[in-house]
Amino acid sequence: MPAGGFVLDSSVALGAFFEDEQDAYSIAVWQSLDEAQAFVPALWHLEMGNILSRALRAGRITPDAIDDSWDRIRVVGLRVLPLAADARHWAQRAADWGLCAYDACYLDAALQQRLPLATRDRQLADTARRIGVPIYLAHLQFEPSTR
Repeated sequence: MPAGGFVLDSSVALGAFFEDEQDAYSIAVWQSLDEAQAFVPALWHLEMGNILSRALRAGRITPDAIDDSWDRIRVVGLRVLPLAADARHWAQRAADWGLCAYDACYLDAALQQRLPLATRDRQLADTARRIGVPIYLAHLQFEPSTR
């Protein structure tokens, strides 16, 4: 697995944590955290909290599975990147790139940190490539989600 760092999109955690969404790409990215540092924008934990709470309400996971997910997240030691507090900035980035503001935040973090982006989201990956942000572990054949 490569050493170094990358920006981790929540779609990859989803693909590593939920059995019905697991794929080789997400598992490889998660396993690479033994040697590589993942950076996340400050919104990542809120987005994961939303994903996990919705999964609990839908009966996809149990409360114990949520605890296990947070334990797995804690163990890998994600580095949290601050966000620009100006909503106008995120609206403009989203408009410039044709993404939602959340995805623009991940892409902006990768661009600003000069790091590759780990994502399963096809539109986000395509936009990243278009503006010169590499995809982490791009050599793997993965099927990005359309989240």
